[in-house]
Amino acid sequence: MNMLYYINLLMPYFILIVIGAITPFITRKTIVFGVHVPKDFLKDKELQEIKTLYIINFLTVSLVFMILVVIRMKNINFAVGGIFIEVIIMFAMYMKAHYEVSALKSKKEWSKGKKEIAVVDMDFRKEKIVVSSLWFLLPAAIIILTLIVGIYMYPNIPQMIPMHFNFRGEADSFAKKSIMSVFSISIVQLIMTILMFVSYKMIELAKQQIDPSDPELSKEKNLKFRRIWSGFVVFASTLINVILMGTAFIVYGVIKDWQSKIAVFSILTGLIITIAAIVISVMTGQGGERIKIDRENDRMSSVDRDDDRYWKGGLIYYNPDDPALFVEKRFGVGWTVNFARPSIWIFTLVLIFIIMLLKYIS
Repeated sequence: MNMLYYINLLMPYFILIVIGAITPFITRKTIVFGVHVPKDFLKDKELQEIKTLYIINFLTVSLVFMILVVIRMKNINFAVGGIFIEVIIMFAMYMKAHYEVSALKSKKEWSKGKKEIAVVDMDFRKEKIVVSSLWFLLPAAIIILTLIVGIYMYPNIPQMIPMHFNFRGEADSFAKKSIMSVFSISIVQLIMTILMFVSYKMIELAKQQIDPSDPELSKEKNLKFRRIWSGFVVFASTLINVILMGTAFIVYGVIKDWQSKIAVFSILTGLIITIAAIVISVMTGQGGERIKIDRENDRMSSVDRDDDRYWKGGLIYYNPDDPALFVEKRFGVGWTVNFARPSIWIFTLVLIFIIMLLKYIS
């Protein structure tokens, strides 16, 4: 069990380091640390030096810090708190590189005389953008199965049931048997499935990002990109519900010798989802830029639109003139929101409420 304890604690560090190291290379080629760089200047020597120094500095600081964490691993508070410090390290390194690229762009006047071009395909929404929503019947079926087993086992469930498990897979919180405590995991399953479905719809409704130099090819890549990620959302939702069902079965007494099983299940679930997300990110790139199409030529594909003024730090999109609610991230793979839209703030408040509700239920 000690080995599982160390794996559970160190796994987030490895994941963050891998994400921080690969992210600059899977974003769109013309977006460098959240800054739009015209195609003609992507091989600029100083720009390449900024990217190289980012990797060296990030890996050096992160690995040194992780060694410190390993030395003090027995201090659980330091080990867990260190995860947030690693996130701060990653953010600080990114912001340093972002402002260096932004300053370089301004100094060399890369945007001078450049025209902004936006292409919109009016038939885009008529295409198959995401996988069928019927796939969400899988996580829904798991919720129903969890409920049915819970109802069947309810009379035999002990008066005190485990409600929370630590990094060793040990129950460290118990609650009295009640309808709320017994079926709280099913409520969590339902809320998680709703959140994943919202992510699925976000992928479907996100703003188009089409390369004006080859709109058809760019559109095909972007559609494949959305289908792959919407499929991943369904996969992740199903797997999360499976692990929650396993936890529920431990509470119901269906699964015995739960201490080792819950720890192993937690590690495997986190690893499978994370590794799948990283592999898909590397294979597709942001917006599907790394997806290979048979008729593709050697010309670089990217979105030729310089809208840096709407991106705060290259991370937060704020454009009152853009009706889109969801747009592609500038750093990383996936989507973010347009914080200039009032409905997004309502959505954010609802999301915070749901997260707090999840914490309360758990």
